[in-house]
Amino acid sequence: MILERYSFVALTTTNLEQARRFWVDQLEFPVTREEAGRFFMVDAGTLRLCIDLPEDDVGRSGGTDPVIGFKVASLADSLAGLAARGVRASRGPITAANGRYAELRDPDGRTVILTETD
Repeated sequence: MILERYSFVALTTTNLEQARRFWVDQLEFPVTREEAGRFFMVDAGTLRLCIDLPEDDVGRSGGTDPVIGFKVASLADSLAGLAARGVRASRGPITAANGRYAELRDPDGRTVILTETD
């Protein structure tokens, strides 16, 4: 196989400072690499997530970027902790056939899903 493993997932933003506040300050993911004014990378639950400004035709914010999902031990506790840091669910909590979840929105409008583990 030519590809060994993933390196990172990149999301583009129109406002790097606002995105950093969401991913680092509010969701509390540690920064693993950063180039001020260009990008920052966080450890998002073992996912290397790079947030950067759009460059040429490589990445545009919103629309084509992925939805990111995270497992949490307690949805209620996680939502309460996030609310204390200014992040509120845009939808949910919702009980579905395969568990409970809630949706958040990052500063660029992308969906971030929190799923309660069994």
